[in-house]
Amino acid sequence: MGLLHERALSSREFLDECIGFKRDHTPKSGFLRGLVLGKLNEVQLKSWAKEFYYYVEPAIPTIASWMAHAPTLPDRSIYKLIARNLAGEMGYIREAEHHDLYLQFCAGLGLSREQMLEHLPLPSTIGAASTMGYYCRNSFEEGLGAFGLAVEMEVPGRPNGAQVIYEGLKGHYHLDEQVLEFWRIHVSAEEEHGENAIAVLERCGQTRDQQALIRRSFRFSVLAHAAMTEGYDRFLDSN
Repeated sequence: MGLLHERALSSREFLDECIGFKRDHTPKSGFLRGLVLGKLNEVQLKSWAKEFYYYVEPAIPTIASWMAHAPTLPDRSIYKLIARNLAGEMGYIREAEHHDLYLQFCAGLGLSREQMLEHLPLPSTIGAASTMGYYCRNSFEEGLGAFGLAVEMEVPGRPNGAQVIYEGLKGHYHLDEQVLEFWRIHVSAEEEHGENAIAVLERCGQTRDQQALIRRSFRFSVLAHAAMTEGYDRFLDSN
């Protein structure tokens, strides 16, 4: 189905369309399956941790850029919804800045930030981070699609991504709660942030043109993130 429909969908219709697309493009990753089952060796786990840093690193400026595009509306709750997501990432609500928590996770694996910066990320990881960053800097609607819905909205009946990783790491790799704090706090954060994105959609995704922008950025971002996840399979060759 094309990007521009004959009529604007209701919020529920549009959301159902997005959920269906996301479900149909669930990534198939042998690497993540190995992580969850405790099948990865130390080299493979460290390679993935260094790789994922290049997705975590640009997250805060990307969300800030999206918020900067927020339209001026009589209903000011939209700013609070996005600002809460940003404040959480920056460490102003409950826990430390998420970037720092990720470095804490990597330190628990014996990796320094210098080692992160020496790592050359895969094209698929660069693609997912760049896709999200491009749309968040392009327009508010596109940021909503690429980040709010493609990344943070959960698919009903599908396991919470952060929870799957958290439980896999906790159950098989002898890492304590402090090391795993980045993943643990994202279990609840993903649910809240996804609900915030849906609330924003109900305010800023009502016209055909708005929905076309959101639909395009959402679909492209879902595909880019699936490619990033499937790209981790490259690390299965690491010994």
